[in-house]
Amino acid sequence: MSASLDSLLQQRDLVLKDMQAIDSLRRGSLSKQFFKSGSGQSAQGPYFVLQGFFHGKKFNERIPASQAPVVQQQVDNYRQFQHLAEEYVTLSDQITRMGSRSADSKKKDSSPRKPPTSSTGKPKPS
Repeated sequence: MSASLDSLLQQRDLVLKDMQAIDSLRRGSLSKQFFKSGSGQSAQGPYFVLQGFFHGKKFNERIPASQAPVVQQQVDNYRQFQHLAEEYVTLSDQITRMGSRSADSKKKDSSPRKPPTSSTGKPKPS
């Protein structure tokens, strides 16, 4: 196994460990909203809303202000997980391509060789 292949395999293992270290995550984004009430135009809030898409459908969920920091961390964890997943795919693709190249070179090496020839270009008698 080449040194660069070993390095890629180690990097991919580290990515998996980083993914496993993420205990909780939530998809979507957390936004802070304020509402203006009546004619006085005084702002009420903030209100926190978790929004996103899941299986092609939009979702909205009100989040209590007391839980907003925890939910924000979970959303950040999801983004980190997505980044790590993309990194895992990239590394796996590179590893696969290296494996294909080495398999192709082995096929070329195992091809039948031409019989030795004399200086006249004719095969040597056995």
